[in-house]
Amino acid sequence: MRLDQSRLWGFAFIVGILVSTSYFGVAQPVPTVTVTQPIAKRVTNWEEYSGRFVAVETVEIRARVSGFIDKVHFRDGQMVKAGDPLFTIDPRPFEIALESARAEVARANAQVELAENEIERATPLARTGTMTQRDYDQRRANQSVARAQFQAAQASQRLALLNLKWTDVRTPVAGRISDKRVDTGNLVTGGQAGASLLTTVVSLDPIHFIFEVSESDYLRYARLFASGARPSSRDTANPVQIKLADEREWTRTGAMNFVDNQLNPRSGTVRGRAVVQKGTQNPRVRCV
Repeated sequence: MRLDQSRLWGFAFIVGILVSTSYFGVAQPVPTVTVTQPIAKRVTNWEEYSGRFVAVETVEIRARVSGFIDKVHFRDGQMVKAGDPLFTIDPRPFEIALESARAEVARANAQVELAENEIERATPLARTGTMTQRDYDQRRANQSVARAQFQAAQASQRLALLNLKWTDVRTPVAGRISDKRVDTGNLVTGGQAGASLLTTVVSLDPIHFIFEVSESDYLRYARLFASGARPSSRDTANPVQIKLADEREWTRTGAMNFVDNQLNPRSGTVRGRAVVQKGTQNPRVRCV
């Protein structure tokens, strides 16, 4: 028996469609979909800058009076507290000067008492005409001179006492001290000009962080302040976050406390400063 070739191919095509339809008709599992509500919150944009830590207080310890170093009371590089003794300059010449000044005060005081007694005795004589007015005026002038000399002697005594006090050199701030620049037995020069440098002291906590902001960033901050979108760091302690060169997380915090009043003409940047806790060199800061 022979079959029509065209009918045979048509039958195969119908069977193929039925088989294909049967295969794809199997029910597929419904995919799992997780639905959450959108979260609306304010996003803070941070700007990153490189900078350095600078001590809040740096003091050069210099001699206020001239003399020989008698003692050194610290170890190089140690921590010191405000008021701790650092150096002792030989006080003996200043003790002698103070004794001399006290004697001069006593002598001037005696002159004042003598002049006052002379005025007291001369007053009734001048009233009765026994003493001329010229002699009486001379005694009053002597009294004024004696009082002026007494005041000058008192000032010299205070200066001598102050010089003696300055032989005990103390640190005015707490922090870490540098090494001594002068050893025991050396002569140092005091005074307001040319005074010998003895050592330096820097404070450690809190500490300043100094960084430079580009001109474009400064203009953007200024426009944000003008529009009311961001307070100025000159008036508000805007927060900063800091990490050191070997850190990955921004774990240190601080606050802005200064923005310079002009751009650096060479670098085109403006200097900013934040107050933070203790740190080391070469950190990075980011400002909100």
